[in-house]
Amino acid sequence: MPNISAIDTGDTVHHKPSGEEWVVAYVRGDRLAWCGWPEGLAALSDCILTKKALPEDRDELMAKLAGMHGSDARARYARDRLTTED
Repeated sequence: MPNISAIDTGDTVHHKPSGEEWVVAYVRGDRLAWCGWPEGLAALSDCILTKKALPEDRDELMAKLAGMHGSDARARYARDRLTTED
């Protein structure tokens, strides 16, 4: 079984309670934010890693998230992460 702490932006997870597959926007602590609408958080423990993102795919998604407008937490996370990685 994959290590849930290894889940990161761009990875794909299976959300056990809903049965849905999600692309991960970010993980903070024990919470995971998914891409898509509506914006929301889920317990990391409810998610199973099904596919790791390639580094280039993660970078592309991070840039897209950072370019989002408004007060979306996913955009703020991406902008903060890209700023600290420079």
